[in-house]
Amino acid sequence: MLKLKKIISMALVASFLLTTLVACGNTKKGDASSGTPSGVVSNNKPTKELSGKVVYWSMWNESEPQAQAIKKAVELFNKDYPDCKVEIQWLGRSNSQVVPPAIQGNEKIDIIDNLPYTADPTMFLDITSMMKEPAIGQPDKTVEESILHVLNVANKENQVSAGLTGEHYGVPMSPWTVSFFYNKDLFAKAGIEKLPTTWTEFLEVCKTLKSSGINALTTDDAYMTLIPNGYLARLVDKDGIAKLSASAKDELWKSEAVSQTYNAMEELSNYYSSNVKTNKYPAGQQEFALGEAAMYLNASWFPGEVYNTAGDEFPWGAFNFPTVEGGKQDASTISLGAIPMSVVSKSDNKEAAMEFLKYCVAKEVQDSLSKDGQVAPCTVGSEWPGAVKECGAQVESAKFVAPLAQGLSSDFVNAVFSAQVNKIITKSATAKDAYATLLKEINKY
Repeated sequence: MLKLKKIISMALVASFLLTTLVACGNTKKGDASSGTPSGVVSNNKPTKELSGKVVYWSMWNESEPQAQAIKKAVELFNKDYPDCKVEIQWLGRSNSQVVPPAIQGNEKIDIIDNLPYTADPTMFLDITSMMKEPAIGQPDKTVEESILHVLNVANKENQVSAGLTGEHYGVPMSPWTVSFFYNKDLFAKAGIEKLPTTWTEFLEVCKTLKSSGINALTTDDAYMTLIPNGYLARLVDKDGIAKLSASAKDELWKSEAVSQTYNAMEELSNYYSSNVKTNKYPAGQQEFALGEAAMYLNASWFPGEVYNTAGDEFPWGAFNFPTVEGGKQDASTISLGAIPMSVVSKSDNKEAAMEFLKYCVAKEVQDSLSKDGQVAPCTVGSEWPGAVKECGAQVESAKFVAPLAQGLSSDFVNAVFSAQVNKIITKSATAKDAYATLLKEINKY
């Protein structure tokens, strides 16, 4: 059997995306814990006889707010099932490298998180039966119904991409979504009272801000493609994005949608801060946090990244990516993701592990995560906290999902489409010249 210390020594540095997705905390890898906060009262009426131990290897550090919410779930669970204990190893972000070899080495693990289904689809247990049971504290809803619908949609799509044929293999936790963050004070200064819902309205907002002496937009090299990709997705929808990603030879690359996207970005370039030409991440974020630009498109982890600059009193606002007139995609599709929490298929205590997942997504636990930890909850009716409060309304009303940057990706996309659109945004090339270059480069891919 593999030992925890040996496994941890194999861990690599966690990816940029996951480290920015969550709140930072002191790393305490390998600390086993069953400690819990006090004052928790369960309204559940347990009908199962559970005993033994549930072992959970977690991506969170014990000091993080997500860990505190999980400890609350442990106490709720232990009150209802005193003969079944939960043991947690707080591994931090290294868990994505630590867990797979541990499971392959027959380490006794029941619950995991932060692992894509594509890592090894055989690791994940079908938990559909549990998802159809009543939610903790909400007997009028199943667990599935208690979780924001669009999170289940996103989770299902990830399962399908891994070849999993069941309905549920994880509960989606710690959601994020992409929004236009805006400075409410700067909008008020410019006299803007109505948030834009269409691209035409969005451009009018940009013009109004500029006429008031305010930089309407900023960005940096890390996120410069989010707006053009979002615009193109609104025109061609997910199926079109999939075709564009699959082949540079697809006729869609020669369509009006691509040239229109370049033309739209050329018009929009008039409203960016002049600093975008030289902004290296996180310069654009800092520019926004300092109140030097009114809007910045990013994911809902963004406010946490700039908290030290923006402070407690920053006037955060957020709105959904505008629809594009004549496009195929409406506002019900948003860029969104979450972290699945799953039961290991080799678990020795499957029923207890599935039952504990129900407590982790109990509304009481998720409400405390939002209120006390300022972290986005995954449950229906739970209010998103502080700076991302308005993101929560977008998620609750959404029906369809897309990945970060819409999933538009390939060698051709990165080397040609995105490179040329970045030149347009920084006024290093015209839309006409950029599109001509794109057409010439197609035959090389």
